[in-house]
Amino acid sequence: MDLESELREAMAERVAGAEAPPSLVADVRRRHRRRQTRIRVTVGVAAAAVAVAVVAPGYQSFRADPVGSNGRPDDPGGKSAPPASPGPTVSGLPKSAAPAPGKSGKDGRPAGEDPAERGGEPSKGGIAGIKVPAWVTFLPTGLKAEAPCAAGTENGARTTTCRWRGPAGWVEIRLVRGSGLGGPEDLMKSPGVPRPASVRGERAITADRPDSGRQIAWMERPGLGVVVAAGGGTRDQLMRIAEGVRP
Repeated sequence: MDLESELREAMAERVAGAEAPPSLVADVRRRHRRRQTRIRVTVGVAAAAVAVAVVAPGYQSFRADPVGSNGRPDDPGGKSAPPASPGPTVSGLPKSAAPAPGKSGKDGRPAGEDPAERGGEPSKGGIAGIKVPAWVTFLPTGLKAEAPCAAGTENGARTTTCRWRGPAGWVEIRLVRGSGLGGPEDLMKSPGVPRPASVRGERAITADRPDSGRQIAWMERPGLGVVVAAGGGTRDQLMRIAEGVRP
């Protein structure tokens, strides 16, 4: 007898007394059914995910905006919010000073627009009926406007002058607009020798006034100069006031 025959005989003797359990066939069938169920569930989930990925972009492209949609939230009644009304102008300035429409200038404003003619909201520095211009962002506390900002002319240039006064002192801000302005030296007169200064990085000069006040002048941009003066207790805040003037 060869080796292969001996191995077969040994294996047959080993399993001769073994018997398969009665539930073997049932267990095999049950496991088969479970495996088939898992395969069907997996295939169904994958198919649903593919359908959502295909349909969603199409739905977004065909979905229409609601009636009355204008990019702003509508009120509860379904009506669109009304557009904002334009703000008021500085009291006391003539209507004829309003700028004519034109091309945008260097700073983005329409050509010919004088920033001195724009008004602002009332502040603690104003009195009833007189508004502080929007381009004046800081005033010492306790000051009251003497009168509405006054428009006029000086040496062929257009000027707008605003004054405030109170127990602490006084402040005067003057805007000068003209094509012949070459530098801050053209904006103010002083009994003494002006000294160099700087306002927000722009070259400026500062000097004393005959009324014991102090003043500073600079060119905000070509054709527009600013002169700020302060006296009394507000004189020490001259630079802070000047930094807050943004016409």
